[in-house]
Amino acid sequence: MNEAQMNTLVPPPHWKDSIGRNRDLALVIALAAILIAILVPLPGVVMDGLLGANIAFSVLVILTVVYLRKPLEFAAFPSMLLLVTLYRLSLNIATTRLILSRAGEEGEYAAGEVVNFFGNFVSGSNLIVGFIIFSVLVVIQFVVVTKGATRIAEVAARFTLDRMPGDQMAIDANLNSGNITAEEAKHARLDLARQADFYGAMDGASKFVRGDAIAGIIITLINIFGGFAIGIFQYSMSFSEAGKVFTTLTIGDGLATQLPALFISVAAGLMVTRASTHEQIGHAVVGQVFANPRALVITAGVLVLLATTGLPPVALGCIAVTLLAIAYLTRSPQSSVSTSFTEDQQQAEVVAVAPARANDQRGQTVSHEEPLSIELGYSLHRLLEPEGGQLPLGDRIEQLRQSLVEELGFRLPPVRARVLIREIPRQDYRILLRQIPCASGSLRATDAMIIEETRSIDGIEGDEIKEPLFGVRAKWVSIEEGEMRKSLGYRVVSAQDALLVHLRKTVEDHLPELLTRGETRRILESVTEDVEPLVAELVPDLLRLGEVQKVLQSLLSEGVSIRDMEKILETMGEASQEAPSESPRNLVQITERVRTSLGRSICASLVDENNRIKAVTIDPEIEEALLDAVDELGVCEELRLPPRLHQAVIPALEGPLENLASEGHPPVVLTVAPLRVFVRKLLEKEVPTVVVLSYNEIVHGITVESAGMARISV
Repeated sequence: MNEAQMNTLVPPPHWKDSIGRNRDLALVIALAAILIAILVPLPGVVMDGLLGANIAFSVLVILTVVYLRKPLEFAAFPSMLLLVTLYRLSLNIATTRLILSRAGEEGEYAAGEVVNFFGNFVSGSNLIVGFIIFSVLVVIQFVVVTKGATRIAEVAARFTLDRMPGDQMAIDANLNSGNITAEEAKHARLDLARQADFYGAMDGASKFVRGDAIAGIIITLINIFGGFAIGIFQYSMSFSEAGKVFTTLTIGDGLATQLPALFISVAAGLMVTRASTHEQIGHAVVGQVFANPRALVITAGVLVLLATTGLPPVALGCIAVTLLAIAYLTRSPQSSVSTSFTEDQQQAEVVAVAPARANDQRGQTVSHEEPLSIELGYSLHRLLEPEGGQLPLGDRIEQLRQSLVEELGFRLPPVRARVLIREIPRQDYRILLRQIPCASGSLRATDAMIIEETRSIDGIEGDEIKEPLFGVRAKWVSIEEGEMRKSLGYRVVSAQDALLVHLRKTVEDHLPELLTRGETRRILESVTEDVEPLVAELVPDLLRLGEVQKVLQSLLSEGVSIRDMEKILETMGEASQEAPSESPRNLVQITERVRTSLGRSICASLVDENNRIKAVTIDPEIEEALLDAVDELGVCEELRLPPRLHQAVIPALEGPLENLASEGHPPVVLTVAPLRVFVRKLLEKEVPTVVVLSYNEIVHGITVESAGMARISV
């Protein structure tokens, strides 16, 4: 098969593809048309086509702007504005040439039918009416639209540049925290730069529109006076004849160019007045104007009253009926419920989800159960979007998620908050773990809570309650009273703060349940390149994924951070290799080895300003009795003591721990390494906040001071 035959088998390129590849030719053609219109005298038929194209393009531009969702979708608008302005001025030059050079011979059709149409039909064959219409268009464009758009463009450009450093820092913070990927951060920076360039360009481009309006006025005056001079002195016309011919064409030329100019000015104004919403302008305006049925009903009533004053009742009545019909169609399904909510199956939901970034969703499949959620009574809906400068609840939850990453190395799954109308009392809330309530409380969204700590709250007027988290006395007072008391040294929290503290405590109490196997896999997949060989060596050759999960759960259950995954994985690998191959893996011993390697970070959260830990120790005789029980159990994770010993050990430890807590120190128990995990299990129900350390976890440079010794007769 020769080359000619092969070419016949190749289909010719589609005409749409040819247009797509040669779109840049449109700009070249437009520039050529501008140059030709300025330099070459054109016949009237060609001028009709150019003026018609100007009108069509201006309508296309304003409709394009109306259907935009965000300004950057039309980022070429400033450049286009310059070209359109130049094109329109070239048309003014071309029509001026035709009017002044041919009107004396060819009359009203010297500049084409479009100019004649605007000069006669639009003005009603009345020069004064036509001139007034032209003047009104110029005033609207120059004084109203262009001036406002120019000012908005200046302010938008300045504010965009002013907030760029903060936006850049926010992008960097999200990237460093893992909320977005490097590719997403790159696109965010590009969008930020494009936005700054766009508003900066719009600031300058708006001057084109303003200058175009001024040029239109000057060109019109030149045409009128020049036409009179040419008609009278060159063609020997009378004053009235010259005025009829030249002024009619001049006004037609002005109207034919100023009407598209007004459309472009309005489009420029719409571009710079776009709000942060990504809706189309039509959807946003109609949706917001007609969103309140009460306003529509009141407006209809005002129109009915105006109809009784002598204004045309038929027209006003039709408008009033239309407004009432719209109000009826847009009314809330349940009048007793605030219009901020819509009812769905007897439940209204307002969602404030801590933003789920791309890395939260990576590798996840759809789950039928939310890991963590909050249900709010109806009167607590204000917590979602509070007043007084507080952040929305979703943003506060995202801050909580970020703090958990920084402190514990654990990323909390997205949290959904919903407002329920009927299912729970109006001021109550519930925190649910996998759709099962695990904590609850009551709040007042518009009040502040004063908590009794070092200062008594007896002299403060307010409704006394028991703070749900710590069980201390508290009182609800007004926000103003709370601010005043806060300045006097009282501990005052908002309702939103109280909810978030309760949420954090609930999360910390249930961290092992939230660390699923899938989350463990994601933690291992997200390690740095330096740690990847450790992961490959450890899983699944030495430990299965489920065993790694259990070790991490054990650490989190006692508040130990898992941020240092490199050290954790190294220690787990060493402990697994040292264990006899024929014996079962003792995850308790592996966990204790990991804790020992993390001793510095564990102790860092317990030391005082003197680098000292105050701890309760255990009588050596008790430790010996406990060690005997451990020796009998071998590798068992549970410690079963004789009832007499069990009943004696816990009270012996509770007393010194209470004294330690009353002095403001964390409740710490220090014991030998083989007993640490068992003492912790012994005390976790009675003293859930207790920290049990082994002597192996005390690193060099930290001093331990005894705060008492637990003694019993064994």
